[in-house]
Amino acid sequence: MKRTLYSLILSALLLLLVLPQWAFANMAAPEIPDVGSAVTFEKNDTIAVLSETLNITVRGSSAHIEATYTMKNTSDAEITTPSMFLSPNIESAGTSVTVNGKTTAYTHESYALYYDCQVETDDWQYIVADSEAAYSPENRTVDAITFEMTFAPLQQYDVTVSYTYVLGGRPNLNSDQKYGEIEYLLTPAAMWKDFGQLTINVCLDDELPVLKESNLTFRQTDKRTYVYTSNSLPDENLYIRIDQNNWQEFTGLFHNPYFIATAVAVLVVLLAVAVVLIVIIMSVIVIIMSVRKFARRKKQ
Repeated sequence: MKRTLYSLILSALLLLLVLPQWAFANMAAPEIPDVGSAVTFEKNDTIAVLSETLNITVRGSSAHIEATYTMKNTSDAEITTPSMFLSPNIESAGTSVTVNGKTTAYTHESYALYYDCQVETDDWQYIVADSEAAYSPENRTVDAITFEMTFAPLQQYDVTVSYTYVLGGRPNLNSDQKYGEIEYLLTPAAMWKDFGQLTINVCLDDELPVLKESNLTFRQTDKRTYVYTSNSLPDENLYIRIDQNNWQEFTGLFHNPYFIATAVAVLVVLLAVAVVLIVIIMSVIVIIMSVRKFARRKKQ
């Protein structure tokens, strides 16, 4: 009976995943939605998150993200539950799920992510968006990774989801003037029974070595590494903007594909202004000399 129930739940989730979805990132237990066009996370009263370690390693225009949850079944019964991890802009290769040290099968779906889509957090319901343009290269995507976890009574183990994230912002311009944005939805993890310590490690590369902005307070531990720790889950989701240093921003001006055209245009304007100034100055000099010559003749 129990296996049949779980099969029905997973079938419903797979049916749900053929619909487009809007969400950012983190893991929670999905609930069968009461609306066919939404994903709803339900409160789990038995599985607790003792800690989450989020490692973000930036490599050029993408980042390798690895989220490791230490989870525990707080009940005296065996528990099997589906889990859904949501994130934007996951590249097709490099995604993996590990449950209790074992590589675990998952389903992965991509959908178009529209900027005007509304996210409603009442009962943790995520309204979906149209999926027709999901695989169009000019569109951002939202990706759903769904898998199953089974816990023995009072069992504790790690669950790891790792993937490659395509940076938002302007990481792929021909110009060296660029930045990157990372968004990660932390708050759905509050739907587990409890949440313990959170650690976020950010490691940047030479191209974008500065953590320019974040809504959480990071501490710099080395030249391009930052860390955030908290004994509880923040009330807000994570946003990070990374950027170039001052020297890169200055030298990047010379690599801008429009720099030569702009420089030529500015030079032409400056030359025109210089010519006008020279003509004005020469005219003034001629007038002054003529006035003096006339004054001398009149005096004589």
